[in-house]
Amino acid sequence: MPPEQRRAAIVEATIPLLEEHGQALTTRMVAEAAGVAEGTIFRVFDSLDDLIAATILEALSSERLSRRLAATDTGDTVESRTRAALHAIEDYLRSVRVLFLAAHGATAGAAHNAAHCARNEMEARTAELDQWVVDLLEPHRDRFTLSLDAYASLLRTLAFGHSSHFVSPSLSHDDIVQVALHGALRKDTQC
Repeated sequence: MPPEQRRAAIVEATIPLLEEHGQALTTRMVAEAAGVAEGTIFRVFDSLDDLIAATILEALSSERLSRRLAATDTGDTVESRTRAALHAIEDYLRSVRVLFLAAHGATAGAAHNAAHCARNEMEARTAELDQWVVDLLEPHRDRFTLSLDAYASLLRTLAFGHSSHFVSPSLSHDDIVQVALHGALRKDTQC
C-alpha cells in the first residue's frame, strides 16, 4: 500500500478509537484496528501525538461532516427534520468533545497544536452545521417565528447543552423538539 493510503487507513482506524478511548488511546490499539504492525505506525507518524493530531484534523474535515450529514435520515416533516438536526448536531458535538480532550491530554506539542488548529476547523464546521439546518428546514420557513439562522443557533445551543454531562437524563430529544418548535407554555395559559 502506498504511504499516503497507509496513512489515511491508519487515521481512519484511529478516529473511532480516539472517540471511544480518548487519552487512553495506545498505538497497540491503533495497530490492531488498522491491521498493521505497531512499528508501521511509526514509519508513517513520528509519534502517537502526531497520529492524534492527524486524526483530529481528519475527524473535523468538511468532507467527513458532509458525509455524516448526507447519511442522516431527516424525514419530511418539520418535527422529523428538527429531531434529525438535533441528533446530528448532538452526535457531532459529542465526538468533537472527546477529540479535544484527547488533544489536550497529549504530552507532546503536535496534538496540542492540532487542538488550536481544530478550533478554527470547528468554527467552520459550526457554520456548515447551521447552514445544513437552514437548508433542511427551508421548505418549512413560513412556519417559524424566528429566522432559520436563529433557529439553527437555538438547536445548536440546545444540542450542546443536552450533550453535556450536566443535563438530567429525563429531558428527552422529543421534549427538546417540542420546546424548540412549540415553546414551554401550554396554549391554554395566558401570560
